[in-house]
Amino acid sequence: MRKPRHLRTQLSLAMILTALTGLTIFILGMAIFYTHLQNKWVDGLNPGNRQTLNSLLENGDVDPDALATLVNAFSLSWSGNYANQEFFAVLVFLLIAVSCAIIFGVVIAGRLSRPIEAVTRAAQQVASGSFKPHISRSSGQSMELENLLQSFNQMTRALESAERDSIESSAAIAHELRTPLTVLKGRLQGIKDGAFDPSPDMVEALIGQVETLSRIIDGLGKLSRLSAGQFELEITSINLANEAQKVLTSMAPDLEKDGICLEHILLSAPVMADPVQIRQAISALIDNVRRYAISGKRIRIETRLENNKAMLRVSDWGPGIAKDDLLRVFDRWWRAETSRGRKSGGSGLGLSIVRAIARAHGGEAIAANREQETGAVFTITLPLSQPV
Repeated sequence: MRKPRHLRTQLSLAMILTALTGLTIFILGMAIFYTHLQNKWVDGLNPGNRQTLNSLLENGDVDPDALATLVNAFSLSWSGNYANQEFFAVLVFLLIAVSCAIIFGVVIAGRLSRPIEAVTRAAQQVASGSFKPHISRSSGQSMELENLLQSFNQMTRALESAERDSIESSAAIAHELRTPLTVLKGRLQGIKDGAFDPSPDMVEALIGQVETLSRIIDGLGKLSRLSAGQFELEITSINLANEAQKVLTSMAPDLEKDGICLEHILLSAPVMADPVQIRQAISALIDNVRRYAISGKRIRIETRLENNKAMLRVSDWGPGIAKDDLLRVFDRWWRAETSRGRKSGGSGLGLSIVRAIARAHGGEAIAANREQETGAVFTITLPLSQPV
């Protein structure tokens, strides 16, 4: 495929070709006119003058008196009618040349402006709320227009995806909030009507539902701020191994209570990061395993330097993640109900917050399945505090 030219190059070539087209038409027209005029004048000469003209053209040697007679004949013909014919021919071929140049210029301008007009129409559709427009490429486009079309199509796909995510998130939020609110409303209404006794156990259960609502709201707020880059991180020099050890120490009793064997290989991995947020990400990864892959009864936490990055990895021996879900595990509200049995609740925001924390630090979060055994592997990579 031919490499596209810059728009300025195409415009310059278009103007040059338009000018050359008009000039060529005018020159050719006048050449035809003068050829016709010459033939007409020669045909009108008497035999003597024609013989003098032939001698002049063939030999270049002619009698001065005969030459003067020939020039006088030409002057009489020119002053009589040929001058008017020349003026008329100049006017006609000038008009033809200008008309052809205009037509040629309009055609080229239309070809160059067609993609811009398509973008304008598509932008109007997007402004009216439709994110479906997709503009196809056409041959001969400039480099700038090709980049514009590509960027516009990417923008519409992103807007369409954002709208779809917004709709799905709204539905998911409504679903997540409905259960605790329904429980709260039912129990409080029952207490009001005297159907339930406000015992300490019931009050504790209601407080638990309020805490669930609070966790969902806090998670949404934090995720939104992290995604928008509005969350202020307290960056300092830390070691992933030390932060992971702190989390393991605090979570070990609950993991042991669930019968989960905890393994760890914590090698030094210095980074510049917010220790509180890093610990939250580690806790969320471990809690995700505890909720969804408890059947594996085994968790491994690793920290190390790998490919000039700091790496934290949490592995389990549960049922793993379906292949089609590997790219969705960090989406908001995602739960692998089919592949990773859900033991208890969870808002579906934990892994989304993990990815947002990683990206806020200039890193990334990745999910994969174990190669040789069943289970999932969640990896966070972060830039090093100093190059190694």
